[in-house]
Amino acid sequence: MTVYVVGLDGADWSLLRPWIEGGNLPAFARVLDEGIAGDLESTLPPVTFPAWKCYSTGKTPGKLGVYEWYAYDRQTNEISANDASDFRSREYWDVLADRGDRVGVINMPTTHPADARAGGDEIENTRNSSDDGEVFVVAGSPANERKRFTSPESLKSDLLSAVPGYRVKPDLVLDEATADELVAEATTLFEQRFDAATWLAEEKDCDLVHTTLFATDTLQHRLWDQPEALLSAYERIDELLGELLDRENTEAVILMSDHGFREIDEVFLVNQWLIERGDLAIEASETRDLLASVGLTEERLKRLVDTLGLANLAQSIVPESIQRAFPSESGRVAVQNAEIDWTRTKAVSLGRGPIYINYEAFGDDEVGDRYAAELADDLRTAETPVGDPVVTAVHDPAKFYTGERQHAPDLLVEYAPGVDAPESIGGTVLGETTEWLATHRRTGVFAAVGRGIADGDADLDLYDLAPTLLHYLGAPVPEDVDGDVRFDVLVGEPAQRDVERGAPTAVGTGGRGAGREVEETLRELGYME
Repeated sequence: MTVYVVGLDGADWSLLRPWIEGGNLPAFARVLDEGIAGDLESTLPPVTFPAWKCYSTGKTPGKLGVYEWYAYDRQTNEISANDASDFRSREYWDVLADRGDRVGVINMPTTHPADARAGGDEIENTRNSSDDGEVFVVAGSPANERKRFTSPESLKSDLLSAVPGYRVKPDLVLDEATADELVAEATTLFEQRFDAATWLAEEKDCDLVHTTLFATDTLQHRLWDQPEALLSAYERIDELLGELLDRENTEAVILMSDHGFREIDEVFLVNQWLIERGDLAIEASETRDLLASVGLTEERLKRLVDTLGLANLAQSIVPESIQRAFPSESGRVAVQNAEIDWTRTKAVSLGRGPIYINYEAFGDDEVGDRYAAELADDLRTAETPVGDPVVTAVHDPAKFYTGERQHAPDLLVEYAPGVDAPESIGGTVLGETTEWLATHRRTGVFAAVGRGIADGDADLDLYDLAPTLLHYLGAPVPEDVDGDVRFDVLVGEPAQRDVERGAPTAVGTGGRGAGREVEETLRELGYME
């Protein structure tokens, strides 16, 4: 028997419940009717990195050492993309493998490279910790099926034989594709994820299989104003979910999302705001200005190499410094690609929430602390052109992040609902538009049905899933998790059994510098200019 966890990236009840109630999603309706469902509160900020690892470890970003797609090294003033090796914790499936279980993990972001352990160690052969237990990983984006993307490495050929044409990422230029093309490509990927999940369950005797449908996030960012297109994608998911529920070997099915979604009302370029205040200093780029003046932009270059089928070759032979030099057609540049003058920079934002104070610019920590407090006050009073607040709150990161908080930001901004705050610079502070029509919100979805699963309603935190799943499966719960075993979602023997505490799953410090493969994927998805 197999427990299936289906991760629906960015799924939101505001979309799903009306469709369920309207009879469009009968399999989803079956889960809600026969099982338990509710909201799932994500981390802050609610972004892919690190939310998926918060789910799989049961820990806040403070214990993981990862807070966003990018990390800031205070010692070197370097900004680099995170990958799987940067996380400082093993995952709940490693605990299951320790006691002899076999687990499959498919397409979950934060699992690239597939052969990297949390903390930067490579896996020599497999991720197994016992003679029988093993974790089979099929990495998610930015992995590439033309390269090594599975652990163990031998899994790749078996998978491609079982699921011919399996792809890690969409085979489209996302910004150029029509709605029909996006949905068609997404449904193909959905089918491959479910096929891979059932194949792992059957052929590798997996006790638990997690599979992530990441394309739901991609579609919702770009097609939020076309609900009929989104519905058609979810209808195919519903059909696949129904088939999964009807399988003889299905013990339980858990549905979850790493965050929710909502429409963008306003774009706030926080780093541009810092520039105009004199808090962030950027060196001029003569190369980028020259390329823009003759019409050589990043988008045009990408369209050309994609048309010629040379994308992978271009990524491998063109130096990263040259790739970064090409300007965006929008005039915006990711702050990670800008030449930051750290001698004059007081603060920088990485992504949609974390702000780092450059204490070296002050020479005195007390002066830096006063500046941070003033900056927080100014953010709290920032308003949109119609007078709405840009920010809901500015938090001390210690309020949300536990543990040592390695690489933690100094301020954690919680933006107002509907405000998207990308890290790019260039353009106006407010009023810019991007290819995204919708952005993330903290409240996602949770639902479950099967043996030992209760019925009714329950709201959970993202951190609760790992300890609850471990306890449900009879495994020890690591003593250093932040989430709780949620007995209200369990019935029968799992609900009556006491929690067995296990050894902590923390590991050493992670490595830095994921490389341009991660950055290229972030550009494709719209996470950076």
